[in-house]
Amino acid sequence: MGEGSLSQDEIDALLQGADDTFDLSSLSQGSSAGGDSLSPIDRDIISDMVGSAFQIAGNTLGTILAKNTRFMNPATESSSAADIQKEFGSKTVCLYSNLSGTLAGRVSLIMAQENAAKIAGVMMGGMTPPGQLDNAQLQTLKDSLSPIIGTVTAQIGFKLNGSMSGTPADIALVDSPRDLQLPDDNNLVKTTLSLNIDSVGSFKVYYILSLGMAQSILDIQKGGGPKAVPGGGGMNVAVPGGGGMGMGMAQSSVGIKGVNFPSLATAGAGPGQTNLNLLMDVQMALTVELGRTKMYIKDILGLGEGSIIELDKLAGEPVDLLVNGKLIAKGEVVVIDENFGVRVTDIVSPTDRLKGEK
Repeated sequence: MGEGSLSQDEIDALLQGADDTFDLSSLSQGSSAGGDSLSPIDRDIISDMVGSAFQIAGNTLGTILAKNTRFMNPATESSSAADIQKEFGSKTVCLYSNLSGTLAGRVSLIMAQENAAKIAGVMMGGMTPPGQLDNAQLQTLKDSLSPIIGTVTAQIGFKLNGSMSGTPADIALVDSPRDLQLPDDNNLVKTTLSLNIDSVGSFKVYYILSLGMAQSILDIQKGGGPKAVPGGGGMNVAVPGGGGMGMGMAQSSVGIKGVNFPSLATAGAGPGQTNLNLLMDVQMALTVELGRTKMYIKDILGLGEGSIIELDKLAGEPVDLLVNGKLIAKGEVVVIDENFGVRVTDIVSPTDRLKGEK
């Protein structure tokens, strides 16, 4: 035998030792041993599901930031909670919500503090806040990112042909692992996405859900699909009066009758319910109107700095709240931390609302 080669006796001894110590149960514990418990196909299914939901959420965030915004390149892997805590347990921001419905449990959206500061900077006038994020900046982040969690939740529920809702998203500034608000499971699934915001840059965000929730998605996706037509095989369509379209189809094989489609207003809802979940992510323009007036063109052209325009409302009279130009409520102007706000004092009746009356 050449130098460095094993003799047959040595090979037999090694194999015997392996037989004595090998435990088949270790194959089912890949996740606890650091391996990925999801197959490549499973990871692709989760990536497609989460990625397509975040594509819609990117439009929502783009509207909030008034910038072209895209979530791209989703990549999914399973990981232990301990590894997630080690990876994101410092200098991150965690947004989280508890879901119920088709899927139940906590989901988390995580990003680095420096990247969260960029989003807060856009929302606060384009200035990137230096150093540690303060409470005002965290509240701004919560307000701008909460619709993302809501949109993703609604989209995943829709794609699973179910219905999901979530608690109002909350936010945590993470400086130690105990600050992380993760799903209640030792085995988690992490989807990494690239968030690109025009004039701001591109950085990573991470969507975390439990392995159990991911398995529920996989079970629904793998068990779904189009249902077979009873007695199916070919397309047997009866043609009234025969002739014309022979195609070897029996005239009396299947009876033809009208199709009754469910109303869009109540599709997917229970008796007496309207499924408004389908509309929850539709954005509408809310306008507060102090008053109106009519002016001649010559007067408009004569406006300049210091000009005063008299409106058709008296001082102290309630202002109008309009959604897409329709009056829905009246309120009074208030000041909150140096910002203007409106306290709703009266809701316009549905009849007057449809008529557009004030």
